[in-house]
Amino acid sequence: MKAFTRVLLKLFLFLLVVAAAACGAIGWRTYQRSKPEYIMDRYLSLLLEDDSAKAFELLDQSESDPMTAEEFAEALQGKQYGLSAAYTVEEKETRADDNGNEYVDFYAEFQDAEGSVQLAEDLTVRKQAKAAFGIFDQWKVLAGHCMVNDLEITVPTGAQVYLDNQPLDAAWIARDGVPAAFDRYRIPSQLPGRKNLVIRHPVLESVNTTLDTNDGNQNYSAQMILKKSAQDACLELGISALKQLYAGAVKEDAGELTLFDACTKKAKKFVKNQGAAFHQENRAFQSVAVSKFVPQYGNPVYAEGEDGAITVELTLGYHYLLREDVTADTGETQEDGTPVQETKRDSRSGDSTAKFVMAFRAGAWDIDSLEVPMISGNE
Repeated sequence: MKAFTRVLLKLFLFLLVVAAAACGAIGWRTYQRSKPEYIMDRYLSLLLEDDSAKAFELLDQSESDPMTAEEFAEALQGKQYGLSAAYTVEEKETRADDNGNEYVDFYAEFQDAEGSVQLAEDLTVRKQAKAAFGIFDQWKVLAGHCMVNDLEITVPTGAQVYLDNQPLDAAWIARDGVPAAFDRYRIPSQLPGRKNLVIRHPVLESVNTTLDTNDGNQNYSAQMILKKSAQDACLELGISALKQLYAGAVKEDAGELTLFDACTKKAKKFVKNQGAAFHQENRAFQSVAVSKFVPQYGNPVYAEGEDGAITVELTLGYHYLLREDVTADTGETQEDGTPVQETKRDSRSGDSTAKFVMAFRAGAWDIDSLEVPMISGNE
C-alpha cells in the first residue's frame, strides 16, 4: 500500500513538473507575443506568404468601420506583397493619442530576390485594451497600410468623377495650392487595385478608363479634348463675332459690338481701321459678306486666374466678298472741259483667317482675344 502511495505521489509530482513546464512554455510564448516587434514580424511574414486568413487575425478591429476579411484579401492581392522575396523592418516611434491608446510605428521595405526594394510602407500596431491572461500585452496591426491613402485625382473644374460607378465625394476636393481651373480629389482611403474610372465634363470629352490605384496620383486634364457640341458652340460664336466686326466696319460704328466684353479695345480698333479702309475717297462701300468657314481648334488650356476658365484657340478660315461703287474718270471731257466720270459696281473676293481665343467660364463661352486681319480697301 505504501509503495502504491509513493508511486502516485511521484506521478503527481511528475505531472506537476510537466504542467509547470508547459505553463512556462506557454507563458514564455505569450510573453514573446506581447511584444509589438514580434507581432509586426509575424504579420510581415504572413504577407510574404500570401496568407491573408492568418494575417487577418492579427488586424486591429477596434476601428469604427473595420475591414472585412474579403476586403483585406482584395487589398493584399492589389498590393502584391507575395511577389517579394524578403523584407526588412525598423521600429520608428512609440506614441500615445489623447485617449490613452498606445501605438508603435514601423517602417518596412519589401525586396525582390536581388535585394531591390519593390515596396516601402509605414505600418502601425496598437496596444489592445484586453491583456492576455490578464497580464500580457496584446498588439494588433492597423489595416490602413494596405489601403491606398490620400490618392489624388486631378480633373478640370466642374467635372463629375466616378470610381467603380460611385461618384467621388465633393468634400474630398482639395483647394490648397490647386489652380481654380482644376478640381483635385484627395481620396482618404481606397482599396488597391484596378478600378473603372469615368470623368464627365460639360465641354470636354468624357474619359472612361481603368485606374490602377497602385500607380499613384493621376492628372487627367491633358487627356480631355473639346467635345463636338463645344466645338459647334465655339464656331457659332466665332462666326457671329466675325460678322459683327465687319458689320460695324461697314457702318463705321463700334457701338454695336456686344460679343467682346473681354477684348473691347481690340474689337473697336479693328472696326475703326477696317471702316477707314472700306470707305475711301471715290468709293461708295456697299457691303461685305463672309462665308465658307473652316475651323481648327487648339487643345484646351487651363487658365491660372481665379475664374478657372478653360480656353481654346479657334483658327477660323473664311471667304469674303466685297461690293462697292467706284467712281472714276473715263478719259473724256464735257464741252466745258469737265472730266466725264462714271460709277460702276465693283465686286471682289478673297480668303482670310482669323484667330479667336474662346473661354469657357461660369457655364458659357466668351471671346477673350481676337486677331482679325485687315481687308485692304484697294483692289
